[in-house]
Amino acid sequence: MLKTVLIATDGSSHASKAVEFGSDIAAKYDAEVVLVHVLLRDHLSDALRHMVEVEYRAEDSQTPVSDIIAASPYGRFPLTHMIPKKTTDPNSALQAIADIVLSEAEVIAKKRGVGKVTSRVEDGHVAARILDVAEEVNADVIVTGARGLSDLKSLMTGSVSHRLANSAPMTCIAVR
Repeated sequence: MLKTVLIATDGSSHASKAVEFGSDIAAKYDAEVVLVHVLLRDHLSDALRHMVEVEYRAEDSQTPVSDIIAASPYGRFPLTHMIPKKTTDPNSALQAIADIVLSEAEVIAKKRGVGKVTSRVEDGHVAARILDVAEEVNADVIVTGARGLSDLKSLMTGSVSHRLANSAPMTCIAVR
């Protein structure tokens, strides 16, 4: 019997599929979903990096945000929402991104029939933080996207889902 399903999300298309899949499992077993987002310090996609630079650009910039968003590649990040405030602090930008990603994941989970959803923002090494949270909440299963927003470096060092599958004491599901 499953009581807690931990779903890690970075806002990528694979992560969105993982949220759907993990939520379906949780709904079937009336389990709690714990959504985890680890701040994207080391692996912003080009589209996301560009969005952050634009949203947090100097006030005197003449380029309309809507033009830049329209030109961004689809599917790398949910670009339909803008970060609500301007700041020069990169930590605030990353926190705002985390809030957007988790908010969208929570909506998906609730639409899929999950009764209890908890969201957590973490900071640090992605796989290690996910494993720490999984242990803290006594997760029965971890669900992640098979691919996330990581760059080419992850192909050389191994993906987060691969590290989780090899290190976690509980079942891990990587969704494609």
